[in-house]
Amino acid sequence: MSFTRAVKYSLLLLLPLGLLGCSDQTEPNKRPIQSIHVDSTTLAYSTFRLSTELPGRITAFKEAEVRPQITGIVKSRLYQEGSYVEAGQVLFQIDPTSYQSTVNSANAQLKKALTSEINTKKEMLRYAQLLKKKLSSQQIYDEAESTYLQAKAEVAIRQADLDYANIELSYTKIKAPISGYAGFSQVSEGSLLTSGQSDYITTVIQTDNVYIDMKQSAVAFYKIKKEFQNKLAAKPIVPVSITLEDGTSYDQTGQLEFTDTQTDGSTGTVTLRAIIPNPDNSLLAGMYVRSHISMPEAREYLVVSQSIVVRSQSGQPSVFTVDENNKIVKKPVVLGNEVGNAWVVKEGLTVGDRIVLNNLNKIKNGLTVIVDNDSKAPALITNTDTHTKDLD
Repeated sequence: MSFTRAVKYSLLLLLPLGLLGCSDQTEPNKRPIQSIHVDSTTLAYSTFRLSTELPGRITAFKEAEVRPQITGIVKSRLYQEGSYVEAGQVLFQIDPTSYQSTVNSANAQLKKALTSEINTKKEMLRYAQLLKKKLSSQQIYDEAESTYLQAKAEVAIRQADLDYANIELSYTKIKAPISGYAGFSQVSEGSLLTSGQSDYITTVIQTDNVYIDMKQSAVAFYKIKKEFQNKLAAKPIVPVSITLEDGTSYDQTGQLEFTDTQTDGSTGTVTLRAIIPNPDNSLLAGMYVRSHISMPEAREYLVVSQSIVVRSQSGQPSVFTVDENNKIVKKPVVLGNEVGNAWVVKEGLTVGDRIVLNNLNKIKNGLTVIVDNDSKAPALITNTDTHTKDLD
């Protein structure tokens, strides 16, 4: 056997071994495609009453700034600061000495005028009798009658002076214009008060009920009004609840009372006002709260959990669904109000859609999956009144 033929036989023997070695090296890299398991839920309507959350500020139901109506020196303060006062209760006493003197003078002038009236009336009646007997002239009688009428007018003038003097005297007692809690006194004994001064001397606030003033986007308000137009009573009762700044829920429920008739041009908002009971006076004027305004009626909504909503790089929300062949269908959606940890879906989904709940990062549109569990009744919302955040 020649050298060339020997080499050829050696190569033929080594070739199968080389192929076998290659086969052994590539075999572990071949992995079977694993099926993805998911859970789904069948979408159904949830019936509840949406509630929009808005920032609000507490305003007193009634608030009166007490000012003096006359000029004088404060003689005494007759109320305890921070206490409850009744309407008409005396809060301050102004020194009445000069005003009492004016009343006494006016009263004396009135008595003088009354005496003159009586005398001139008697004289007029006497001339009337003499005129009947033709013992006096008509001119003398007319003069007597004129004198009497002047005396009568003088009485009216003096009576008005006395009434005015008594009114000013009554103003020396500065009274509470309304019932409520009286605030700090801005003056002390000996202070000079002037008629028509701009500074108030105390305030009286009525807080058995309080107002909540809120600001709502004019666009959002228009949409709500449009949605419920011609479908409700003329003035439905709209409940309003509040949460304090620390997250504590207030235990009383109020109702919407008033909606402003125009939009604030600088902010593009509409002012809403609600009234809420405040029996223990825990809500103070000026406090900031979170208000929850319920929509006029309960309605059916499609709701999905926030955890199953995926977003594209541009922020477009979508939801993965499973069709009858267990293939993934990615559906873009239009979201509405935020309801707790869920979204109201305005567009993109229908009742009966099977929504994928898990393994969202492993699936894609058109992929066939294995559905392990398919819930028929999601019941994402169970409360009749549900607090929401308005996206608009």
